[in-house]
Amino acid sequence: MSYQYDIRYDTSVGEAFPERLLSAAGGSGSKPKLFFVPSVKYGREIVEFIRRTGVLYETVTIDRAWDLNKWGFGDFYDIRASVDDQHIMYDNLEKALASEEHYDVLVIPGVNGWAHFTAATRAAILRRVENGAGLVLIRPFHGEDKPKSPELVALSPLVNLFEEGFAVDNNAGEGYPRVRFDLLRSDKWVAPAEGHYVTKGVPLELLPCEELAYYPYEAADGAEVLIAGANGAPIAAAREYGRGRVIAFGYFPRDILPQHKDYTGKESTFDAVIDRWQGVRSSCSFAFLESFYELMLRSVVWTARREPDCVLELELVSDQPKHKAEHQPSAWHIRTSGAVAPDEIRYTIKNGYDDVVDTGVCGSDGLLELASKPGIAAGGEFRVELNAYAAAGELLDFATYGFSAPLAASITEAEVSHQTAVSGDLIEASFQLQGGPGSLTVQAVDDYGQVLQQSEHEFSGDGVKLVKAEPYRVGASLKSMHVTVQADLRVGGTRIQHWSGSPIVVTPEQRRIDDFEVFTAPQNRGHGDFLGLVGDLFRELGITGLYPGSAKTLTMSGAEGLGIYWYHRAPYAERKEKYYRTKNKQYLVRVPCLNDPAFWEGMEQKITSKVSMFKHFGPIAYFANDEGSLTCYTDELDLCFCPYCMREMQGWLKLEYGGSIAALNQSWGSSFAEWEEAIPYTREEARGTARYAPWADHRRFMEHTFVESYRRIASIVRSVDEGGVIRMSGCQASTAYSGYDYYRLHQHVGYFEAYGVGNQYEFHRSFARPGTIIGGWFGYGVDGVTARHSVWHALYHGLTLCNLFWEYSLINPDYTFSTSALDFSVPFKEIREEGIGKLLLHASERDHCGIAVHYSMASVRGTNIAGDKTRFEKNRRGWIHLLEDCGYQYVFLASQQIEAGELQERGFKLLVLPYSIALSAEETEAITRFVHDGGVVIGDFQTGLMDRHCEKLARGQLDPLFGIDRLSMEAEPFYINEEFVPNAEFPYFKLDEGMHGVRFAEFGIRSAIGHPAYRDDFMRKVSAAHVNTVGAGIAVYLNMAMADYAERRDRGPDGASMRALLRELIGLSAAGKPASLLEPDSGAPVHAGYESIYYRNGSAAYVATIRGMSGKRELGHDGLAVGAGKKQQGEAEQLRFAFAKQAHVYDIREQRYLGLTDTADFALAEGDTKLFALMPCRVGGIGLSSPSLQWKRGEAAAVSIALLLEDEAQQHHFTSVICFQLTDPDGKRQWLYDENIALIGGSAFLHELVIPCNERTGTWTITAKDTATGVSARLEVTIV
Repeated sequence: MSYQYDIRYDTSVGEAFPERLLSAAGGSGSKPKLFFVPSVKYGREIVEFIRRTGVLYETVTIDRAWDLNKWGFGDFYDIRASVDDQHIMYDNLEKALASEEHYDVLVIPGVNGWAHFTAATRAAILRRVENGAGLVLIRPFHGEDKPKSPELVALSPLVNLFEEGFAVDNNAGEGYPRVRFDLLRSDKWVAPAEGHYVTKGVPLELLPCEELAYYPYEAADGAEVLIAGANGAPIAAAREYGRGRVIAFGYFPRDILPQHKDYTGKESTFDAVIDRWQGVRSSCSFAFLESFYELMLRSVVWTARREPDCVLELELVSDQPKHKAEHQPSAWHIRTSGAVAPDEIRYTIKNGYDDVVDTGVCGSDGLLELASKPGIAAGGEFRVELNAYAAAGELLDFATYGFSAPLAASITEAEVSHQTAVSGDLIEASFQLQGGPGSLTVQAVDDYGQVLQQSEHEFSGDGVKLVKAEPYRVGASLKSMHVTVQADLRVGGTRIQHWSGSPIVVTPEQRRIDDFEVFTAPQNRGHGDFLGLVGDLFRELGITGLYPGSAKTLTMSGAEGLGIYWYHRAPYAERKEKYYRTKNKQYLVRVPCLNDPAFWEGMEQKITSKVSMFKHFGPIAYFANDEGSLTCYTDELDLCFCPYCMREMQGWLKLEYGGSIAALNQSWGSSFAEWEEAIPYTREEARGTARYAPWADHRRFMEHTFVESYRRIASIVRSVDEGGVIRMSGCQASTAYSGYDYYRLHQHVGYFEAYGVGNQYEFHRSFARPGTIIGGWFGYGVDGVTARHSVWHALYHGLTLCNLFWEYSLINPDYTFSTSALDFSVPFKEIREEGIGKLLLHASERDHCGIAVHYSMASVRGTNIAGDKTRFEKNRRGWIHLLEDCGYQYVFLASQQIEAGELQERGFKLLVLPYSIALSAEETEAITRFVHDGGVVIGDFQTGLMDRHCEKLARGQLDPLFGIDRLSMEAEPFYINEEFVPNAEFPYFKLDEGMHGVRFAEFGIRSAIGHPAYRDDFMRKVSAAHVNTVGAGIAVYLNMAMADYAERRDRGPDGASMRALLRELIGLSAAGKPASLLEPDSGAPVHAGYESIYYRNGSAAYVATIRGMSGKRELGHDGLAVGAGKKQQGEAEQLRFAFAKQAHVYDIREQRYLGLTDTADFALAEGDTKLFALMPCRVGGIGLSSPSLQWKRGEAAAVSIALLLEDEAQQHHFTSVICFQLTDPDGKRQWLYDENIALIGGSAFLHELVIPCNERTGTWTITAKDTATGVSARLEVTIV
């Protein structure tokens, strides 16, 4: 049966299990068909049950949490549910249960209460049970503030004494299930109905039931209690209804198994430190959840009326108590009751660590001799798993019983020298032993099961023995978060005791990333039983950090109050509404106020406490906030006018105006006598008085406040963790109200995670300091070509880290991959495993072609107060598209950088001023000096009409430089403003006959000095593309806006004429690009839709092009585009790169040498990319050798790697990236040995590694491959 927005559960993924239970559910007939309601979070549990039992099944997925229903499937992201609408899942449930489909047993969890099931669903469940179907209820209840379900009252053998409803989640708002942790109880579990089939042979007394919890219930009239707490409170009960049977479990559950009592699920998605998770650790040393799978199977068999006619019974030979002998019994008699006698009874004896001590078949009389078993004589806790089989091999029944025997020797005390360690530390361990004789094996083990060091110690049986293990020195290249000291005590070769110390956190030596990284945080599901599988799945997707055990982690800083989540916006929206109704500034208050001393006093305590708690993990960054803002995202409200902000602002103004209140009055048009009188304007007040400075200075101060908050957080973090940096997630656009001045934020924040709004990628790559992580959020159900394109686009735009949101949309509830995850994994793995990310991001420098684009927060404010913010943003985006469409790259240069002289210092040749309406006097002077010294500046329109305070000026500050007269300050459409008449006397380059798809921006622009390329057709006075030679440079005033270019770029002549003009104007400067993208036949430049990116690496260079995606994806309120992408690529187009000079050219992705050439022809489909290496000489090979070809386990090994150049006579300086990999004797790549190694300047590199003591022996293959050329070498070594 198919359901809307759900999956068919795949049970093929996972480890193989013993076939103990596979035929138990089938009996002599067919397998029963079960109906399950798995959750998004715990759905894997259903898969594990099915894999163990082989039952037939049908599923409908419903989670308790609305956000998991909405965002928990990558293939149906954002469309399954909302906070107040989950009808799709409940309709699916009704469809399944109200159908004619046969189910032997229904396994129904409480979800959020039976009252949330449709009436038809409840009636269908009741009808099915009446007609003979079995029913297993997990945590049955009705729902808080909901009417009782009469169907549940009639069916359930447990009567709930609690209800659960919904509450507010700290991160995501209302509508989240509220668990009544206050009512949960924990103690021992007992089986009062000792002879009942369901609990028979389930060793409750051996299980850590005290670590579980159960809700308050009473047994319904006529119900039989199957499991109870030590105080008699019912935990499971059974009854019959109609022709059906019902069992109810009242424990605190996941889906069908009990959850750990300490589990709360409150861990943040942004915190990857598993050590701090609640409810993932057990004192039990064996896999006790297996017994609960067996308990569930027996419940299914009983409710389906499929109990076998053969039931195992234990009879002790001695008079020891049943089920668990306090001392070792000499023998057991295994009996069966029922009409069918088994053909044989097999046994498996396991110790307390799941080691198999003995297996075999009981004697013909059911006798199981225990005293003679050699693995038992030395003592310990034991479980005997019994299986009764028919002659045809069919499993009739199964049971588990336990016993113990005194230990012949034991570890009585153990001491380890470290709780945390750093590279080079010597970890020591000592053990006090009693009894014996025997042996002690001590190991240092990492999180992946690698035995890093091992020592063996024999001891005699004469009294107490102290053993000091061989110390372990922590290695520098450890990839594991922990090292754990473990010890195994053996007597007669049998392990009788296993001791494990607390995991020692190893603080990473290197916290800065030096490769392309992909992160996603694992999610706590309780018990920790799926973490190993999750880690494997993460790595299969190409995820490189945060998975369980990874030394690369992220954690929390304790900071808060820096933003308002969408689902928490109600109080903010209410204050905004009150302000607009009253115009009373008492409502223009930010909560919390970032200038309130009490806020910072509390913040300092929280941050200090949190960082102190986590610093030994050596996190890459401490999370400061997500989706922060001065307001709420980019909403516009003149915050903050509270007394704290006003007092701080007045002090700030005094500094800004050099202590001169007269200067403030002149700028503001005010007459303040004291600084304390200075109260800024709202936007309405500023527009009403036409005095913009009092508003703009307030916005600038609030930006300062926002930036200063991050500076303070970073400073507090560093006061505790000197190497700590802070992480800013969900970054918003730079607006007049958001607070995001990215140049200034980059001075204090070490890790940004950008959303796709507001051209952020360009800002981040432009302003990042060395070592700053530029990250971005990916996932969100995006798939197909769109997903793959987005990753390559991110790489080329400087993102060093992709963070995936979130595990639940990547891994389906059954632990198969979503389509989105699979599509993202393709570029992730290629970029990382082929070394491309390291080569471009860390071994090379992005070539900006000598072009800088102005980043002006003053102009952001100026265009906002002028009512033209949308055109400003579209114009900036238009410039970005235009430069990229012409084949050029660029960086943004902030006002502060221009003022500091970076135009000349960094060698820029061209400066673009995109709607730079506001300039400081210092910027004006620096730009003028830049042009005089030989640079070229292009201003488009409205350039420099305001000062840095956004006060309007009488003329543009750069008008003299541009050589223009300005007769009007307006920039509005005017009569016949689209007709461009070429100036026949224009001397700089040949003009096209006309311009298409663009219009004159300002009516009042006239030529004063210099030459206009065009004039208007009506008056023949308005100038456009006015070029003025000044000193050694050129100033160009376009008098055109690029605001419509993004929409017009694909419209034939509309975009082509603008591109042609820009190419000519760039040609007036010394800006240049190392390659041109052409049509192979005509040689014409390729039109819009392609972006070329260039990198420098000493004497080598790399040239890439990426083809854009057609269509437009809409952004949400948070700046994200979510949901499915374009599935198929369109037809490939033939292209040619013409390189500026000849080189030895390699196709990096195809790993193919193209020759000594200055061209490369290729085909490129939509969303795809090509990447070429331009090498100064041909690479002849890779030198690969090892001092020894026989590597010993537990010892260090080394490999020498060198790049061999054909032209060895000349010195060539570039950094190569070598992909180093090891494959095991079966040809499987072992990821723990993977390294992308930088070879600097052609010198050989000695790569050292340590072979674990438990590594597989045999012939291994080393592969070393040069990323740029694809040249590789292999070397075989033998691990012994």
